[in-house]
Amino acid sequence: MRNYIRHPTSIPIHVNMGGYNIDNLALQNLSAGGLCFMTDKAIKIGEFIDFLIPVVKPDYIGKGIVVWRRKQAPKLFEVGLRFTNDDEFFRTRMVEQVCQIENYRQEIEEKDGRTLNSEEAALEWISKFAENFGKDEDSEENDAEEGEDK
Repeated sequence: MRNYIRHPTSIPIHVNMGGYNIDNLALQNLSAGGLCFMTDKAIKIGEFIDFLIPVVKPDYIGKGIVVWRRKQAPKLFEVGLRFTNDDEFFRTRMVEQVCQIENYRQEIEEKDGRTLNSEEAALEWISKFAENFGKDEDSEENDAEEGEDK
């Protein structure tokens, strides 16, 4: 049974494996527990990977361990990565931002008829909404805390 809900996405990710960088891979899905991406490199299960998701603000830099790999084509692999850093708050916020960006991309296509790729949608969403992302939630938490003191 899964501990986290997977969110499909095609947001770009950059990975580093033992000094070897792979830029501009696309995430297949993402959850608060890990992520999945496609690559043409046969990454070993158990390998530790540093990664960067550049389209959330601030850039999300994380570490993970490869927990599974599936061959998809002669030279294409789907790789499952479990996060190894313990900062659940920031992982969850990153997932929330990615979901907001994907929702924005779909809304723009439905409302305006504009087709944006995930990176274009991220840049637009960040310029419009990132500054205030989470502020409503933070003020609600503060209001609840203040109410408890009274």
